[in-house]
Amino acid sequence: MRRLALVCASPPFDADEMPLPMPSYGIHRVHAAACSDDYAHPVDVRFFDLGKMGQAQGLKAILDFSPDLVGFSIYVWSMASLLQFASDIRASHPGALFVFGGPSARRDVFDHPHYRQAGRVVDAVCEGDGEAVIQHLMRSPKLDRGTLAATPGLWTRHDSGSEWQASGALVGMALEDVPSPYQLGMMPEEAVAYLETYRGCPLSCNFCAWGATRPARDVFPMAYIEAELNAFRALRAPAVFLLDAGLNLNGKGFRNLAEAQSRSGFLSEALFWAEIYPTMAKPEHLEFLASVGTAYLGVGLQSTDERVLRAHSRPFDMLRFAPAVEELSKVAGLEIQIIMGLPEDTPEGFRKTLDYALTLPASSVRVYHCLVLPDALLSRAAPTWNIDFAPHNMTMVSNNTWSSLDLMSMRDELTNRVAKHGGTSGEYWWSFRK
Repeated sequence: MRRLALVCASPPFDADEMPLPMPSYGIHRVHAAACSDDYAHPVDVRFFDLGKMGQAQGLKAILDFSPDLVGFSIYVWSMASLLQFASDIRASHPGALFVFGGPSARRDVFDHPHYRQAGRVVDAVCEGDGEAVIQHLMRSPKLDRGTLAATPGLWTRHDSGSEWQASGALVGMALEDVPSPYQLGMMPEEAVAYLETYRGCPLSCNFCAWGATRPARDVFPMAYIEAELNAFRALRAPAVFLLDAGLNLNGKGFRNLAEAQSRSGFLSEALFWAEIYPTMAKPEHLEFLASVGTAYLGVGLQSTDERVLRAHSRPFDMLRFAPAVEELSKVAGLEIQIIMGLPEDTPEGFRKTLDYALTLPASSVRVYHCLVLPDALLSRAAPTWNIDFAPHNMTMVSNNTWSSLDLMSMRDELTNRVAKHGGTSGEYWWSFRK
């Protein structure tokens, strides 16, 4: 019997802002793939969400299961805690192998001084799509460290001090063949549903990680998207969260979505949340958004200082931005998003961006505390930026243009301003309602 444990840690909502349940998604994609292949030997796959079970109950359940392989899906909020959890498993079950995947599972993360010691527990890292990798591992007649080292798509090392090495790039699944946890009935009812029409991003901004591991070329077929929408209806999903980097960053993906919606119609029955690049919005995007009654549309401004944006490889056209936002505001509720603490920005420059954002015709303006993300600032920051960040949540502590005092003072200033503005705030965001 081959036993696979899949582990995530869904976070509580910061400031209890979200009234709807939002299950972890990436780990369910891997779960569906692991359960969808034919194997020559018996396989038992189980899913553990420590955010719901708690660490103590989760550890007992996993040790009772006695898995051969544990797959961890790690994000910003769970990096430190899941590394510690893996160590706790190994202390009582030393024979289990650990594969780490998810947006925060990167070689340079585990080599970073903040995580190097804890990262010794990692046997292999999956930096791309995990569906094909997990099926390859579960099909393997033998499962040991040699198998991990020979598995294309995984990075391993002989010991904690050696260089990472790979046996080659895995030929991944065609997106139409990726098993869907929704279509397989593996997702909870009456929870927010997640939809993909493509993977990756054509942009590669330094503060974001979307475009680093996959260009936005591959798209899910129209029939697949239609089947997803119909599965959402069967599960009575109250809202659909479009996971694409942007509604309008992949033309074929959008066309497939629009056609699938015309056949299914479900997006007109549920709340629809998406991100969009306003200066690239076309009449067909506006028409689509108006037809589905979009409840939330995120617009990433980040900064109005073009020098700062160039430093972060962010394309921006100030002359077209405001008119585009004006047109979008007629068909959807907009949230303008900006980042506080970007290297090369300053407190004075950030205040100008916030003041400008508050003049735009949007429902709200949200400020995010800058994160030092894998594939982004953690990996691609200029050495002169002198970045320091908090290891438990990857929030910026200081850089070349923001001292730690600057950031702490701005946090206090934002908390005061948002309270006077009738908005809300969490630990690392501030929302100005308009």
